[in-house]
Amino acid sequence: MKKAVLFGIMIALGLALTGVILIPEEVKTPLVLQSFSYARSISESPLPYTTARETVTTLLQEQGTVLVTPDTIPENGVSWLISKTSDGSPKIQNDTYEMTYDQQGNLLSRVLVPYSTEVIEAQPIVYSYGSEVKEEAYFYSSRVTSYGADCNGCGGGTSSGIGLSTTSVRQSDGSWKEGVTYDGYYLIAASQELPLCTIVEISDHKFNGQGLTPGEPFLAIVADRGGAVTGTTIDLFTGSEAYPTVRNGKRSDVKVTIVGFGRKRSGGCRFG
Repeated sequence: MKKAVLFGIMIALGLALTGVILIPEEVKTPLVLQSFSYARSISESPLPYTTARETVTTLLQEQGTVLVTPDTIPENGVSWLISKTSDGSPKIQNDTYEMTYDQQGNLLSRVLVPYSTEVIEAQPIVYSYGSEVKEEAYFYSSRVTSYGADCNGCGGGTSSGIGLSTTSVRQSDGSWKEGVTYDGYYLIAASQELPLCTIVEISDHKFNGQGLTPGEPFLAIVADRGGAVTGTTIDLFTGSEAYPTVRNGKRSDVKVTIVGFGRKRSGGCRFG
């Protein structure tokens, strides 16, 4: 009997030391973990304000212009012809602001966002020698001359087939018109790099007479060639060499810009 009691006491002590507690089945309760989140109810009032951001760009400095000479001329380029190769960009500053509005859309505040200011440095507009023959390409003449229908070896017509006399020009419709223009264009001889019937604008000049005023740009077509007309030389048709009706007061640095191209046809040039 004593042994049985002692054995029971030892079992109780062992259970106590191992931390095992016997709980009756009827009082056991499962552990449930719950998570909670908050979402605005549709019935709740909306926020009393809204926010938005805007970026403001400020011009700090216009870009400059540079003219460069490439180490090598492109395959289809002309060494003395110039064109734009880069549009460049001005120096600007971008600032981002945060605006707060009430429910009626009224601005409540406008605050610069910290560290949002960005300054972008200017990049120059780049023009380069060696341009292809294309619209907006240009050059400055090294020599400006004039000729007439009575010049030695002219033969009464141009390389493009336009008929000339000392007082009139045959138009595209076959009629002869008094003056020195063809379908409204003045006539020049130019280098073979410029195709016949190329339309150019001539500016910064001193031509005077037959509707030309010094300094006012005018349109002309490349209608002729000449043995001495090479490179940037241009030769303006003035009707008669003996009695010219157009005077040239500037012998160089005239600006010649390509603005279009016509087509050489029998009897002259065609446009459009």
